[in-house]
Amino acid sequence: MAGALTGPLTAVHALPAAAGSAAERLWLLGGVVLALSGAGVVALAALRGRRD
Repeated sequence: MAGALTGPLTAVHALPAAAGSAAERLWLLGGVVLALSGAGVVALAALRGRRD
């Protein structure tokens, strides 16, 4: 069974794993951007309320 994962097809089988990793990183980056944007909106709202 160990020989089934060796050879020229190994690189082809690794491509979906690499693509999944890149997609996961993009989702995580998007989540961080969304969280920071939300924190910025809340901070701006707090500053506006404080000025009045």
